[in-house]
Amino acid sequence: MTQGMTDFSFTSYMALRAQEQALLLDADQQGLVNLLDTLGRALASAKSRRAKGLYVWGRTGRGKSFIVDHFFASLPLAEKRRVHFHYFFRELHQRLNASPAPALPEVLAQMTDGCRLLCFDEFHLHDPGDAMLVKALLTLLFQRGIILLATSNYPPDQLLANPLYHERFVPSIMLIKQHMTIAALNGEEDYRARHAPAESPFCQGWLLVQPSAQARRALDLPEPADRAQPLQVGYRTLHAASAPAHFLHFTFAQLCMAATSVMDYLALCERHERWLLDAVPPLRQAGPAAQQRFINLVDVLYEKQCRLIVVADCGLAELVADVGQEDIQRTYSRLLQLQRM
Repeated sequence: MTQGMTDFSFTSYMALRAQEQALLLDADQQGLVNLLDTLGRALASAKSRRAKGLYVWGRTGRGKSFIVDHFFASLPLAEKRRVHFHYFFRELHQRLNASPAPALPEVLAQMTDGCRLLCFDEFHLHDPGDAMLVKALLTLLFQRGIILLATSNYPPDQLLANPLYHERFVPSIMLIKQHMTIAALNGEEDYRARHAPAESPFCQGWLLVQPSAQARRALDLPEPADRAQPLQVGYRTLHAASAPAHFLHFTFAQLCMAATSVMDYLALCERHERWLLDAVPPLRQAGPAAQQRFINLVDVLYEKQCRLIVVADCGLAELVADVGQEDIQRTYSRLLQLQRM
């Protein structure tokens, strides 16, 4: 048994944190705290292999990450891992593409070796290829008695909602329901908008609406070059608006209308902390694929805490209006944290 686990009480811990920050947890949040307290106690005992995991879903800003952050940080368990869902699958793809090509079960076993608790942030699925890998991952986790804790903006039944692929993911949804307790956070207040950490790098970025040349100069923003600049990302070549210097500079068309991916954004984040996305139109004028790339880009830059400057043709409300992607509410909440002139 892990040292210090026997007296673990997450309900007491969160009561103190809430008191320190003058927060009043709503009924859904307190219910989640209680479920996590039970899970923490199960991990402290021999009953952990019989304990269910926890799937926490709700709209953006309802306190999912806030509570899970505190649970993971306070849980005195060495055999735990927390990772953003995008990053886990990037690592998975990198390992699968190694030479000689390893078998999927072998790679998944290596990535979860020695882990009793695996936490996924933002368990969102849009790629049918990744969705098929999820079933193998879930099967391995539950067979090995590894507890899965996941946060999402969607209930399980709405994962991979595209009707072209959803039926293929139903077996994975059934595994989630069988092996995980489903907890919903659907309070009315958006805590992210209220408690946004203004000092964070992402929040130090800007949302600029048709800025003047003077405003661009004040922020030291480059102008697009006469020709697109080739930019090597792994084995692929993307095209940037100007040569990377103070900012990594793309237009919306170059980054979101082209066939780019989350893996590209993650790779670029390793080399560039400041991003400028130019000429962003109202998203309803772009197709669903471009909208989803924009959503994924904001997700990655937010999680990696890169500084983002968006130069848009319109204000934020108009930018996201009439977009059918449900993820757009999370994007709106994150862009709301950017500074404005």
